[in-house]
Amino acid sequence: MSEAPSTANSALPPENRIREGLMFTVVVAQLALIGLILPHGDSGEAFRDAMARDLILWKGLKGLWGLIAFEGLFGFVQARDKGNAWKRLLMVLLIPPMRLAVSPRYPNDWIWVPFCGWQQVDEESFSKLELRLALPMIVLTLLIVPVLLIEFVGQKWLEASPILAFGTHALTAVIWLGFAVEFILMVSACPDKLRYCIKHWINLVIILLPLVAFLRFLRLLRFAKLARAYRLRSVTMRAWKLVLLFNLLDRVGQRNPQKYIASLEKKIADMEAETAALKTKLAEFRTKNAEGGADGSQPAALDD
Repeated sequence: MSEAPSTANSALPPENRIREGLMFTVVVAQLALIGLILPHGDSGEAFRDAMARDLILWKGLKGLWGLIAFEGLFGFVQARDKGNAWKRLLMVLLIPPMRLAVSPRYPNDWIWVPFCGWQQVDEESFSKLELRLALPMIVLTLLIVPVLLIEFVGQKWLEASPILAFGTHALTAVIWLGFAVEFILMVSACPDKLRYCIKHWINLVIILLPLVAFLRFLRLLRFAKLARAYRLRSVTMRAWKLVLLFNLLDRVGQRNPQKYIASLEKKIADMEAETAALKTKLAEFRTKNAEGGADGSQPAALDD
């Protein structure tokens, strides 16, 4: 990743790793409380309602929100680019979890990454962060499988056992927390944030569905079945993404050199054949186009 900001750069204030690490922990704790408060899956309606009304969770959530707001105001005072700092402050005040990677104190094109410090937002940093998060996220995603099994076959047990209901709810909250943290970090690190949101829409749906289900006037929606469907789809998408990200298919193939060489030669032959066909098609089109121009008729259209 890019080097962390230093005092030598006049546009950036000096880095305080203790402060940033503390704020990262505070935001993760706040997200964890939100995850416990939100309704998740089929852990039992009575249990979910009890968690949503828990005063201790709400007081903790408000306290952490206040701490994030206070630190954000302090960061705004320290910022050197006041013209843009107020926008970051407003974002942190309205969406406190964004303080995970963004601070009113630092310019727009810098984010904070655990164990790396402040990093500049660019494609290189984005790619390295994606690799760093890939394995932890696939492990977290696989935790969806036991949750789905319990929800499918153990609904009566969930209603009858508060311990099992809490365990399922807590595990689902942990999964939600992991998805939320990863999404905030990745969308903050991506130079084209809208493109990232569109490309990873299923992650955004998994994060937002519990928020939608929390609104009572929307509870008529088939939230539980919808959430299960998207979580199940996420498992397959994450597994395939990991294969592509680490080029696992090529690594497996390389264990048998002869087969790997043969497969590469076949790919080259297929590509050469396709290239030759395209060249022939292009030559035919150019000939037709030249003949059409010579006799005054309209140029030929390129066939599909």
